[in-house]
Amino acid sequence: MRDNSVSLKSRLLLWLIVPLVIMAIALVAESYFSARKSIEEIHDRMMVALAWSISDSVVQSGGDLLSDQVIELLSFSTNEKLIYQVIGPDNSFITGHAELPHPPLGSHVSGGLPLFYNASFEGVDMRMMAIKFLIEGEEINGWVQVRVAQTRTERESLLVKAVLQSALRITLVILLATLLAIIGVNRGLAPLTRLSASIQKRSYQDLRPINKKMPAELEDVVFALNNLLYRLDDSIESQRRFISNASHQLRTPLAALQAEAELAQREKGEIPLRQALSNILKGTKQTSRLAKQLLSLTSVRSNPKGANQSQPFDLVALAKSLTLSWVTRFINQDKDLGFETYLDDAQLMGSEFQVKEMMSNLIENALHYGGDIISVRICEIDGNIVFEVEDNGPGIPAASRQKVFERFVRLDERSGEGCGLGLDIAREIALNHDARIELSEGEGSLGLLVRVSFLKVAKYPRVNIKS
Repeated sequence: MRDNSVSLKSRLLLWLIVPLVIMAIALVAESYFSARKSIEEIHDRMMVALAWSISDSVVQSGGDLLSDQVIELLSFSTNEKLIYQVIGPDNSFITGHAELPHPPLGSHVSGGLPLFYNASFEGVDMRMMAIKFLIEGEEINGWVQVRVAQTRTERESLLVKAVLQSALRITLVILLATLLAIIGVNRGLAPLTRLSASIQKRSYQDLRPINKKMPAELEDVVFALNNLLYRLDDSIESQRRFISNASHQLRTPLAALQAEAELAQREKGEIPLRQALSNILKGTKQTSRLAKQLLSLTSVRSNPKGANQSQPFDLVALAKSLTLSWVTRFINQDKDLGFETYLDDAQLMGSEFQVKEMMSNLIENALHYGGDIISVRICEIDGNIVFEVEDNGPGIPAASRQKVFERFVRLDERSGEGCGLGLDIAREIALNHDARIELSEGEGSLGLLVRVSFLKVAKYPRVNIKS
């Protein structure tokens, strides 16, 4: 069932299109300011030329108003309404519109340098310019100030037109880029689509590696997926072998139980009947232990590292309590089981239940096969917390120490109630808790020493051992 998360295609398009839109907005804004500046500069220069033409006409006419034909001719180049004013050397009004707004307070009109400013005249926003010319004539002699005002209609119209044209061009480019991005993303994701289709066509039993040609960016994904398929196939095959072996191991004691029960039905004497019942009890214990260890191994495999029960716990307290429980069970079987430690506590992170199951299997193996003296220890070696079980039994030959970790392997098929799963379970739990399990000879080259070293432990306080 799919959730509402954004698809990879949508994310790619979003990361491609959003920057393009932002860039388009920035380009339109830049176009607006650039066009405004250019239009203002062009029209302002035209106003300077108009002012020069007005001053020249006023001098030639001796201060008369410009004729309508001259004003139309001057306004023809800009299509704006033109208003002017000419002030004489003694600040006397010469000609033009007398009520034209003055330059802003504090501003100064210099000779030959135009002063531009914005003003409102008769309710209309105007662009104005004031400049001084030095005139030498019979009627006018000195610095003459010319003020020219223009409406802003054409300026705004040109600005809007320029911005719209620029926006239209940029929009067309963005649309084309978006279309190309969609085509490119679709073509770029086509191998991923083919990979998905190839996986969906497979059945749950088809775990062959994927051999389709993929782009370099997908090769790592396909490699990881093939590794996953390989591990999954190996796990399934391991489970099949496990089930096959478990079926065989269960079939043997169940068949023996059935035979003993049938024999007990035929026995008439008390002693033979008791012997048959004893054999049934022994077979029941063996079958019960096998079933328990099978369930334990399945639980460990399905929940590595104790993911559902991971929490800190004290290994010293756990080992001490577990050893005491086994002492109680074997109190009448002539076994010397002891616990040793010089640590006050040893904090671990993981599944307390699984670690307890591991230690229980190792102690039980030692009690069943390891002689009459068994020592359980918690100590520190090379900075690691170590759990040890040592016995004075026959031990295990060095050549067979790795073999006994395999499932359903027993060195003596005729002895005890074992089913060959205890050490396999212990190793599985140790690996799941970043620990290392080793087998070696006991003290004095006698018996067996099983050592589990936990590589990652919390700090713990020490206690001194009193003699």
